[in-house]
Amino acid sequence: MAPLPPGGGTIAPRSPSALRNRVVRFTMPFVIALGGAAATYAGVGEGFAGSPSLSQLVATGLTACITYLGAVAVADGSAANPVGTNGPSSDRNIPPVHQTVALCYPPGERTWADWTANVLVRAGFTVLRRGGPPPRGEGLEHAAQQLLDGADGALILVPEVPPEDLARYTDWLNRSIAAHAQGKSIGWIRHGSLDLWDSGRTGSSSPLDALPHDAILDLSSEEPDVAASTLVTRLHRLGLRPGGAVTDVAILATGLSYPAWGAAVTNLPPRNPHFTDRDTALATLSRCLLSDDGGPRPDAGGLVGLPGVGKTQTALEFGHRFASHYDVVWWVNAERPVSLSGQLAELARALGAEEVPDLTVMLSRLWTSLRERSRWLLVYDNVEQPPDISTIWPRASNGDVLITSRNPNWGSLGVTRVLLNAFDADDGVAFLLKRTRESDHDAARAVTIRLGGLPFALEHVGAYVEERRASLAGYRALLGEGPRNTSSAADTDWYASAMATSWNVSFDQANDENPHVRPLLSVFSYLAPDDIPRGLVPDHISALGEALGGLPTTRAEYDRAVAVLVRLSLIDATEDRITIHRLAQEYVLSRMTGPEEQRWAVCSALTLVGAAFPLEPLSPSSWVTCRRVMPHVLELTESRAAHYPLLRERCAAALGSLLLRAGRYLHLRGEHGPARGLLEQALDVESSRAEPDPLANATVLAALGRVYYHQAELADARRVTQQAIAAAVGELGEHDEFVGRLRLHLSRILRELTVFDEAEHLAGEVLEHLRRSDGERTPLVAEAWATYGDALWRRGRLREAADAYSEALDVRSALPGTPAIDMATCHKHLGIISRELDDLDVAEQELRTARTLLIADYGADYGENHRDVIDVDGHLAEVLRRSGRLEEAYGLLRRVVAVREEEFEDHPDVAGSLTKLGALLRDQGRYEESESVLSRAVAMFERCMGIEHPYVADAAVERALTRRAAGDGDGAVADADRAVSVYAARFAAGHPDLERAERVRRDIAP
Repeated sequence: MAPLPPGGGTIAPRSPSALRNRVVRFTMPFVIALGGAAATYAGVGEGFAGSPSLSQLVATGLTACITYLGAVAVADGSAANPVGTNGPSSDRNIPPVHQTVALCYPPGERTWADWTANVLVRAGFTVLRRGGPPPRGEGLEHAAQQLLDGADGALILVPEVPPEDLARYTDWLNRSIAAHAQGKSIGWIRHGSLDLWDSGRTGSSSPLDALPHDAILDLSSEEPDVAASTLVTRLHRLGLRPGGAVTDVAILATGLSYPAWGAAVTNLPPRNPHFTDRDTALATLSRCLLSDDGGPRPDAGGLVGLPGVGKTQTALEFGHRFASHYDVVWWVNAERPVSLSGQLAELARALGAEEVPDLTVMLSRLWTSLRERSRWLLVYDNVEQPPDISTIWPRASNGDVLITSRNPNWGSLGVTRVLLNAFDADDGVAFLLKRTRESDHDAARAVTIRLGGLPFALEHVGAYVEERRASLAGYRALLGEGPRNTSSAADTDWYASAMATSWNVSFDQANDENPHVRPLLSVFSYLAPDDIPRGLVPDHISALGEALGGLPTTRAEYDRAVAVLVRLSLIDATEDRITIHRLAQEYVLSRMTGPEEQRWAVCSALTLVGAAFPLEPLSPSSWVTCRRVMPHVLELTESRAAHYPLLRERCAAALGSLLLRAGRYLHLRGEHGPARGLLEQALDVESSRAEPDPLANATVLAALGRVYYHQAELADARRVTQQAIAAAVGELGEHDEFVGRLRLHLSRILRELTVFDEAEHLAGEVLEHLRRSDGERTPLVAEAWATYGDALWRRGRLREAADAYSEALDVRSALPGTPAIDMATCHKHLGIISRELDDLDVAEQELRTARTLLIADYGADYGENHRDVIDVDGHLAEVLRRSGRLEEAYGLLRRVVAVREEEFEDHPDVAGSLTKLGALLRDQGRYEESESVLSRAVAMFERCMGIEHPYVADAAVERALTRRAAGDGDGAVADADRAVSVYAARFAAGHPDLERAERVRRDIAP
């Protein structure tokens, strides 16, 4: 609706010669189009006179074929004009084959404009796209005069109009209506609610009411094929015909995403049917998020304000009202940062990604999937601060992000803030009168002032009046006297006062009506406020035993109690979830009668959540449940919360068990930091129990030791694993299988700590005992052989290590159902040993076998980036390098480094991959890059493993070779001397790594 530049965005007609060439090349589509034209001539050709003759049908089919094959792609107004539109051309004076339609649309209507333009092009029209808002002042008159410049007719998309722009849009609308009345071929397309035009109503009229009924098309609820057919039919009524024919209706709509259906992938909560007002906020968000600026980052808007002002409801309304603009709309409860990745992983699954344990990989695949979509919206609801979502900020720019938060500081993420305050007196009155369908302005004003205009409190007023069929005057009497003229600018305690005043009435009525509502609300108030599984209480009520405390014991009783709470707006509920506002939780907690009620409620909540959380979270089938229950685990186990001491005192065993399972789940998903926090918390609970359980304590220590190991904190890993062994031996004896697994894990830790003698001795001792007591063919025997091989390998006894791995492979091959990862591990290590023995052909064969096994198990799609496959690929790249296949090795190593750097910032695995990459760059003659990469590896190994670890020497040897090749003799000697010193302190004489370092040192300075 900007001034109309001639030819801007025109889809130019092809010249007759070009069309003839296309017809010659494609004869079969002509037959198809002819049949389609004959079949649909009467249905969509309204405006033709009489019945078609045979010659008309033939001509129609021919034109339809030419039209369909000759239509060019729709171009934006910013695109360069194609030859034949306005530029010089030999065909410039030839009349166009297609009639031209100017498609006018404001910012934010790109989705509907795309769909409409594609339908018109398929139907045989040329489309001039004219995007932008109507100009101001004198420019508006010029735009109206130029509306049909270069076009045979015009279609105007009627948008949601910001209140502050309503006068300008109304003026533009009236001018286009006047042009239509003068006989111009102008039509209008409506879609969606167009609620923002309500701000312009005078009495019962709206600017939209003046639109001519014979020229307006409402596409909000049509099926796409019907809408496409009706669109073309409406153009016929305006005297516009697509080259004299219309193609098959199915062709018009097939394959196009229909905006009226909203997002194809969404988990958006149900719309609030009572939502009103906030038009200015919605308009601001629409301008921010629906702009087509093409920037490098997603557009981002933020609704900020104090609790209870309606941030979540406004975000929800935006998602529903503008759903037609998006292909994906996904709602994320962001109050708990730990649960964010899991909720986004759920979106990745919904977009077709296979469920995998590694959340980092899932997020990487999610951003890739979103980049392939037309447009998406992510809503992060109730975020505390920018760091909570900075790591999950979308790596795709073709969409939008909307956050809600009490925190106003979001400039670091480029968020456009929209501040929400409590309603002023007039807005509060308008809300109450709409919500209650009353007309008592005085009572509505008194209630609004008494409750400080807080939207959440006013909603409870409306729910009460509706439920009880009461009046606003009666509710004003129930509220009694209290502080007046409260304001959101005052102390925020007025919020609590307003909510308590409002809720007292609803809470008391609910208790009188149903005896189960109080205990239910008490349990809900200790859970995360969003997405409480609706079946949490009835499905696991038996876990409480006799300590029911008034909770409903049957599904019917439960549903009746929930219905009462919903009617009074104390909770929201759908078929599968319950939501309770954080302020409502605080109010319920304040109404508890004493410590005993608090202890019962919080322990009951813990018991129910513990019963819902899977006992064994290792199976992928349990991950969906784990992910959904995790926010409630985190809410209950927040160590700073006031209720936490009650749990430690009354429910220590249940608390420790839940923390252990949740920590193991997060560790499995690759969230090592949060997993460590929960497991350390579990250890604290187990250690302080009045009646200690040594075996439970050992289990927590074992899980924590594995997390420390993966974080390369080896001293802590050794300490807690040794403690776990001591506790388990005291309960189970020296030779229990659990004890054996712990000792093998300790051997791995000792190997990484370069305590090679102890590592070999411990693995050998476990192996010998197992072979004597359990026989030769058990999974634990195979694990012991592999662990023993690890120790021998690091000591430089390569032939013996290869024999140990071969034994492990033989045992695993003979056992039915051996996991692919166990088989692949044996082949991987045999490949590594063969590489170190310079048997490169065998090394490559073994590594490729390992890779094939892993890909087959993890899936071809995900397996490429699984950490186990990446590990194999790193070793394979080294084999390729040593074989002289540098380009193949380089491509593989670059991907390995990229995936590992995305998973870890500072980790030995990253440093090891950088060491291999640095050696490869040297072989390619890229000495400066090689030295830079190897210096990063040396520094990273120093930070992670200590300055005297052999891994530091590994990188130093490679850097010495690079520096020598680059002519830095002194630097090369210093690196080689350091490597020899480190190796000599850890390895015995004759170790392959020590011998290599000494050889490099001699070669550098004979």
